[in-house]
Amino acid sequence: MLFDAPFRLGPFMVGADGRLCPNAPEMLPSVRVVWRGQVVHARLTATEPDGATLALRTVLGRVPSTGRPDGTGALPRQAAFTAMRTLPATLPRGWTVGLLPDHRILAEAQKHVRLPAGAEDLVSELALFLLRLAPYLDLLAEGVGIEPVAAGGAAPGSLKTCPG
Repeated sequence: MLFDAPFRLGPFMVGADGRLCPNAPEMLPSVRVVWRGQVVHARLTATEPDGATLALRTVLGRVPSTGRPDGTGALPRQAAFTAMRTLPATLPRGWTVGLLPDHRILAEAQKHVRLPAGAEDLVSELALFLLRLAPYLDLLAEGVGIEPVAAGGAAPGSLKTCPG
């Protein structure tokens, strides 16, 4: 089936060569994937004359609480905070890691992409982020005892409700 290019495909305009550009600057495209139980967000953010910034982010896990009924939270919590202090020196260039108020650990990366971009360019950047993320997920889960945050669920203890 032939299309007259350029044509709109969701948030993108597709050129005659099949390359993609955001359709409207106020509606930049984003995608959310689940990989190894982690939700990963990828979004084109600021557009520039020669490209855009692809922002990638995921929650690596949650630092254990000391309020556990069995009292086992203190030691893994200390190890988690020690790991958090050493992580920045090991991250790939352009990555940051931070601790959110509810003690979830957020990893973020930004990558400049040229526009128009091929779909394979955008998917490749997302795949590289996922592959580079793997050792950090392993280290935090197995080596330090960081609690994973279930995909699609709120972080434990982050949902506050009031009866009535």
